[in-house]
Amino acid sequence: MKLDYRLLLISLFFIFSDQISAQVIIHAENFNGGIGSWNAVDQSDATDQWTATAGYMEMNGFGGGNDLDWLISPSINMDAQGNEYFMFDYNDNFAGNLIELWYSANYNGGGTSADVTSGTWIQIQLDVVDFNATSCISNNIFQRHPALDISAITGASVYFAFRYTGLSSSAKTYRIDDIHIEGDYYAGITIGIDCAPLKSELHNLTSAQPDRIRYSSSLYDVWDAILHTDRRRNDANTATIVWDMFTDIPAGTGEFEYDHCSNRDQGSCPGGEGNCYNREHTVPRSWWGGGTALADTQNTDMHHIYPSDRSLNTSKSNYPPGIVTTATTTGSNGVMLGTNGAQPCGINYFEPIDEYKGDYARTYFYFVTRYEHNMVAWAPINARGDCFLDPSTYPSIDPWGLSLMLQWHAADPVSQKEIDRNNAVYAIQGNRNPYIDNPNYVNYVWGNEFGLPCNYILLPISLISFNAEQDKEEVLLSWATSSEQSSDVFAIERSGDDINWHQIGAVEAAGNSASRINYQYSDRYPLIDGGYYRLKQIDLNGEFAYSGVQYIKTNLTKDLHIYPNPFENNITVDGNIDVTTINIYSIQGQDYTGSVSIHRIAENQLKINTEELTSGTYVLQVGAERILVVRK
Repeated sequence: MKLDYRLLLISLFFIFSDQISAQVIIHAENFNGGIGSWNAVDQSDATDQWTATAGYMEMNGFGGGNDLDWLISPSINMDAQGNEYFMFDYNDNFAGNLIELWYSANYNGGGTSADVTSGTWIQIQLDVVDFNATSCISNNIFQRHPALDISAITGASVYFAFRYTGLSSSAKTYRIDDIHIEGDYYAGITIGIDCAPLKSELHNLTSAQPDRIRYSSSLYDVWDAILHTDRRRNDANTATIVWDMFTDIPAGTGEFEYDHCSNRDQGSCPGGEGNCYNREHTVPRSWWGGGTALADTQNTDMHHIYPSDRSLNTSKSNYPPGIVTTATTTGSNGVMLGTNGAQPCGINYFEPIDEYKGDYARTYFYFVTRYEHNMVAWAPINARGDCFLDPSTYPSIDPWGLSLMLQWHAADPVSQKEIDRNNAVYAIQGNRNPYIDNPNYVNYVWGNEFGLPCNYILLPISLISFNAEQDKEEVLLSWATSSEQSSDVFAIERSGDDINWHQIGAVEAAGNSASRINYQYSDRYPLIDGGYYRLKQIDLNGEFAYSGVQYIKTNLTKDLHIYPNPFENNITVDGNIDVTTINIYSIQGQDYTGSVSIHRIAENQLKINTEELTSGTYVLQVGAERILVVRK
């Protein structure tokens, strides 16, 4: 019986959610110069593999029989940054299977069919549109798949691969273009700033928008974008429909089901709710002058354009958001248009249902941030817009409206729908809504719904350093924070293999602080030949985050040896110190200490009999005079 007892090291990388690192273009390939750094592998007949054609990669899918074709990226280092997204453009023709995306952390990059087969590949879920089954898509126009959050994938050498399975009975022609992997979008945002300076930095970030789409065009336009930004399965899970916040009934059934193609408003839609959908500018055109030139990005900015029932959108007109006490129009899901004498404008207001109030609030916050440089000029253009917008770069929303939007934001937290939509828009126009990614930005820019101003709201804990060093026979850990909010405790965790972690101590946190605080903890019983350390910072509400990992190779005077590794039937432990404890665990943590027998064969030498253990991987833990040795 042989036990696999070899040491395995895996580096894990954690960051606190409020820390912002450098934005990185990790990889980009548009195939204008051919296949570039990618690689095509055909696992069948090598007659129809991916080929570079006219500035994109094409695969026709037909191989005579069942066929498997791979388009594989170069090695990507996923450990050098964080918050990575994968994006690509695509189109297809004919009927057949849909494209797939996979990744591998152990593919050897060899480029042969055997190499591909030997790798472990994990599928990444896609949401591709089937061109052949979607009547309003031209197969000559590349669609933009929503950005895929791949931040959970780790490894210094990760390969991504498009895979297509062609069948003898049916197969598509697929085209892939403009692949790019980006990370750390909020790179340039200064940690610790708030109020108007933070809003301006977010403005600069969201204004760096590389692509502007068209409103109506034979090229890629807003109608095409909605195919990706606002789609969901119907309640019966039989069709993909438009996600319309004017008619959707989140907690029930019976809503209207709009097809993305056949139910577009093409100018001949009959009156009444439920007949067609159009494109709603959440911030109406009349508020900013109605510019429709390509340079007027607000006209096609998908962060504030939603598909909406045509009839209800007409009733909404250019009224501001508000609380309606007397409804003149009520939609089938409860959305209302009407009046409220307690609000200042003396006009109608638009009130979405509670499930979507936060969506709309964060949309208005995005708009006045992205276009803050236009607020002074835009606010007086239209009386209804002037009622809600403030003619200033900050705060940009009138006090009554700002107070209401803060309430809506707090009462309706960010949903998965918003996250998915934010990713889709990011792939289309290159910028994100920061108030969806980081909802606390709302409080840091404007304050909160309780009236606490922005400059009285502390950022979450900001860890600015974390170090480990040997101090005689101990390991001294030190760290510092620049600010803390509602922080409760730092739990110190240690590992011998960077996989199995155990808490070895705790240090009380400051709670709330706006200045630097230094902390220390001494590990009096370190692992004999080095260990990994991390902090688990826990808030008063129980939420927690991990620091990065620190490794230290200790040089202790005590000497202990464990061999052989791997071994069969017996393990020997010897050294110049007395062993006090021996424990053996499965890789899943189950204690098998009772299944082994331990015999002393010399003054400082022990033999562990492991014949009763089944073949597998185990973790051995040996304690001796203030040290602990862990082996895998």
